[in-house]
Amino acid sequence: MPAPTLASSTKHEYVLRYFPIRWRAEGARFLLLAKGEAFKEEAPSWPADRDHQPLSQLPVLVERNPVDGSEFVLSDSVAIERYLAARAGLLVDSGLRDSAREMQLRMQIEDVNIVLAGYKYGPEAGREMALDKYRRLADSFVGYHEELLKKNGSNGHYFGNSTTYSDISLYLLLVLVRSPNDGLPPGREDPFSPQRAPAINQVYHAVRGDALAKPYVAWLEKEDAAAAAHLASF
Repeated sequence: MPAPTLASSTKHEYVLRYFPIRWRAEGARFLLLAKGEAFKEEAPSWPADRDHQPLSQLPVLVERNPVDGSEFVLSDSVAIERYLAARAGLLVDSGLRDSAREMQLRMQIEDVNIVLAGYKYGPEAGREMALDKYRRLADSFVGYHEELLKKNGSNGHYFGNSTTYSDISLYLLLVLVRSPNDGLPPGREDPFSPQRAPAINQVYHAVRGDALAKPYVAWLEKEDAAAAAHLASF
């Protein structure tokens, strides 16, 4: 059963609302840039604008139809990503089981995001416990994903021979853990080193070298040249 796609002759306009940091909106930003979509970014005043967002949370995507002025408002980072990935034809289309696996992989990445956020924004007294939790989760994540990638031939992709949403999601996780970011766990990138996670790093390089990533890499070089140079060194 093919994954749904949302082809349309109408060129929509987008607004991406998020805090002025690189984290939960990176998937949406990557996909919008990859497909050349017209969009602007908004950083709502917080907490003044909190009650104006769905569930009082960010990120939020607003899709506007310039023909009739209608708007489609979507919240939750994973829901936004999957919607944009579907529009771009980047969801796996090799059957129901692979679609379920694709969602599983993305939610495992979300588990890592949640633990990282707990370390950075949680109480300082709980940092040691949060660090231990991150290390255990990262080790399990690497072991499981290395095996899955080996089953697909360690070719830099989770499914088939071309870049899909799952590959992009893993690439962006590595961008996060490898970027200079005060407040994140020390040594957070160690489990994802080329020596310990060779197949995962093949995905990183396959996505980075894909034409889909060029607009995002160019944006990052302009936004944070030091971080971009560091990420290019891997």
